[in-house]
Amino acid sequence: MIILIDNGHGFDTKGKCSPDGKYQEWAWAREMAHMIVGELSKMGYDARLLVPEREDIPINSGADSRVKRVNQICYLYGKENVILVSIHSNANSNDGKWHDGEWSGFVAEVSLNASDNSKRLADFIWARAIEAGMKGNRAVVEKPGRRFIQQNLGICRDTKCAAVLTESAFHDTRDGVKLLTGDKVRIMLAHVDGIVDYINYVSGVK
Repeated sequence: MIILIDNGHGFDTKGKCSPDGKYQEWAWAREMAHMIVGELSKMGYDARLLVPEREDIPINSGADSRVKRVNQICYLYGKENVILVSIHSNANSNDGKWHDGEWSGFVAEVSLNASDNSKRLADFIWARAIEAGMKGNRAVVEKPGRRFIQQNLGICRDTKCAAVLTESAFHDTRDGVKLLTGDKVRIMLAHVDGIVDYINYVSGVK
């Protein structure tokens, strides 16, 4: 199984930061993606960064979009042998203000046309996030197989493999920034363990 880790946005993406500007989503996502790929690689999995560049590679336009990169690997190895996880942090608003006391916690999202495998992958990752204490008030009903939110996400909608986008916390809340910047290993392991749970599931490993 080839595991593609997509780090959201780039240094040239406007906004996507904490109200005080100290937390930048693009930088955090790249660090987290490197951590996830490194841990999975140590465990013997074929994990790869989708976007090693610092700039924001377009999702679905141009000669070298993120979607094209994913689908090329699906073509070479078979879509059933590839999974994609796109790493992000969330925000209540883009108004540049703190939103303490509003939405909080981890979210795993899939596209509106998501396959059953995409939903399973999201469920496994979100279950591990809840287990790691990252539930927050945005969590869906804790029913196995149903821990996902469906959105019209190009990176998940137009890629051919099982695909999930995660939002690890809200970077416009102080508690969210504290989690994102202070407990990176916990966030990394929630992703890694959820991915491994999914691979074991589709491989029939008990």
